[in-house]
Amino acid sequence: MIEPMNATIHYIRPGKGLSLYVEDFVSEDETCLRTFKSLPPDIVERLSAALQRDGLIRADQRVQTIAKVYFFNQPFNLLEFRDTEGGLLGHYSDIGEPATHRADGNYEMIDLFLDIWLTPDGTLLELDWDEFEEAIQHNVISAGQAQVARAAMQRLKDEVAAGIYPARYL
Repeated sequence: MIEPMNATIHYIRPGKGLSLYVEDFVSEDETCLRTFKSLPPDIVERLSAALQRDGLIRADQRVQTIAKVYFFNQPFNLLEFRDTEGGLLGHYSDIGEPATHRADGNYEMIDLFLDIWLTPDGTLLELDWDEFEEAIQHNVISAGQAQVARAAMQRLKDEVAAGIYPARYL
């Protein structure tokens, strides 16, 4: 099998639309797809500003690369953010339906709104509960999807506390 050079992720945010992410293909097996992205200067500035505004990184930090793991059997992905010197800025997970392989280097993941950010010092931040509750209220996600998201959030919190996440998945 010839490995693709790029992977295109069709990232679906129910009620908010589709985002396409073209990333460097690293590897794929039965459990996950691994990608890598070295960000161009305009994205470095825009993404860094957003993370700074949300209090996830300091004002003097800039995101340069993102290594991603999209799981085919887990209700989340795992992103590792690194700065211009290669230093770890944090780990981030979107909670969602497991990724699926569509065809020809195309993959899909459906976001279920909840996210986590884990700082290098081990501080865990739960993100987007307000968007999650709004999605439930407006029937943007089903009761079953909401249950999956809540269970995944609790699992990740428990795994962080036990020292399992993110090491088990990297």
